[in-house]
Amino acid sequence: MKLFTNKNQRNAKLLRCAALGMTLLFFGSLILISDPVQSILDVQLSLKPGTLLYLLWLDPPIDVYINVYMFNYTNVDAFTGGTDAKLKLVEVGPYVYKEVLTNHNVTLNEANNTISYSPRREYIFVPERSVGDPKVDRIRAPNIPLMGVTTLASSLSLFASLGLSAVAKRLNAQPILEMSVHEYMWGYEDQLVELAAKFVPSWIDFASFGIMEKLFREGNESNVVNMNLPERKDKYGVKLPNSPRGYTLDSINGERGFSKWQYDAKSNGTMCNRIWGSHDATLFPRDMNAQDAFYIYRRTFCRRLPMTFNTTRTRNGIDAYEFVMAPDVFDSELGNPNSSCFCKNNRCLKKGVGSVSPCYYNIPLAITYPHFLHGDPSLLEPFEGLKPDESRFGSTFVVQPQLGAPMQGTHLRLQANQVVGKVNFNSLMEPFEDMVLPLLWVDLNIDVLCFSLRMLIHGIKWGFHLLQWTAALGMLLAGVYQLCAALMVCFWPSAAQQQFLKVEQAEQGGRTCSLTLAASTLRKSSAVASLQVEQEEQHLLSDGSPSLKAKLSAEA
Repeated sequence: MKLFTNKNQRNAKLLRCAALGMTLLFFGSLILISDPVQSILDVQLSLKPGTLLYLLWLDPPIDVYINVYMFNYTNVDAFTGGTDAKLKLVEVGPYVYKEVLTNHNVTLNEANNTISYSPRREYIFVPERSVGDPKVDRIRAPNIPLMGVTTLASSLSLFASLGLSAVAKRLNAQPILEMSVHEYMWGYEDQLVELAAKFVPSWIDFASFGIMEKLFREGNESNVVNMNLPERKDKYGVKLPNSPRGYTLDSINGERGFSKWQYDAKSNGTMCNRIWGSHDATLFPRDMNAQDAFYIYRRTFCRRLPMTFNTTRTRNGIDAYEFVMAPDVFDSELGNPNSSCFCKNNRCLKKGVGSVSPCYYNIPLAITYPHFLHGDPSLLEPFEGLKPDESRFGSTFVVQPQLGAPMQGTHLRLQANQVVGKVNFNSLMEPFEDMVLPLLWVDLNIDVLCFSLRMLIHGIKWGFHLLQWTAALGMLLAGVYQLCAALMVCFWPSAAQQQFLKVEQAEQGGRTCSLTLAASTLRKSSAVASLQVEQEEQHLLSDGSPSLKAKLSAEA
């Protein structure tokens, strides 16, 4: 620093410090008031093309696994022969598949604040998580097409029932099949199915049948989903009234409800047959709270599943809201408008059994909790090997509130069943009359979130805001320091002058020391040179040269 030599220099220094200090204070205060990090997050966490959330939604980095547990019927011959009073079931599994979701054909509909897309799901077998190879392991399990046709025949005329029974006998169709696990899940050829596909293609339009194929994969790429975007707000940031909740479904393939469950578009349907207002379980609003509730929809369920808040948890340092599925979610009652639509022909299934037949070619299928948990006790009576356990078979859904995404701890556990009604003219099927036969149960679960997603969640929660506060505080402190320096120059010029004088004196002292050192070095060099000359002269005299001595005497 240089010593102030005139008033102009001091004024220039004053203006520089004051301007810099005011600028830093202005921007530091602006950061605290405007909260730019939150504004950036609001933009980047909106579902618009080019935003961070949009990119994550197109190809979700969340690992979803489906653990499949099969039921192996081990004593069929003894049961049908009358030797054993109950069917013995052995649970085999898990066979694990990874569900890979991508969203395609995205269209933003600004007119009604929705977004349309086609979700595609692929299922990849994960051998390291599975109990064995499904293509090698074999089981004995119910013949779903035969049992379905037999049950449907009971509602037909006498001649139709006799005809179907004769066809089944002609094809030698057996009520219990033996095949590989993979065939039973993803498709096997059946003569009865092939025959139905030829004669009633409007009812059966497939040549092979697999329970997992029908529940999860069928129609996977043809669905067009229309989803509501977050609620619009007025200029004051207040949500507009009557706006649909953000990220809820508006329609699927143009339908806002289950037409097969008697949805009435004029009345907007009932809680029993609506699709709109539910979530597809991939994205949730960021304003969820501990008193919230929501519905989950997937074609697999053939209905909406209500989820209610249970508790707040922390998993791996990440906040989480845990929701649970009610015990009576699959119950149906004629007098209850929220479940009466599930009762076909004014007949409801037993407690804990939910029909899904309208979504699967009217084949009498139903979903329950695994091992008939929360179901009518009579469901367990025909079987050995079923052990209902709330801790193992309950369903929970965990939502991360900062990002609005499902996370680790989510377990949706459902069991697929074959409903066998009254049997006419088929002796092979008579032992299974009026039974609900377990086929398999699945556990849709989410694995640990990837590292990048965990870091993003931590950043949204506190990391980005901490950086913002650190930057704002640094600017404010630097601004205060610069203003203090300006005040010192303005009101205490002598103190500032003395401070700068000390610096100048220190610099001058350094220069003086350097000159003194140089002069001392020069004197030492001269002395050394003189000494060397004298030594040379003494050396020559000692050699005794006459001419030199004479010369020296003459000079003397």
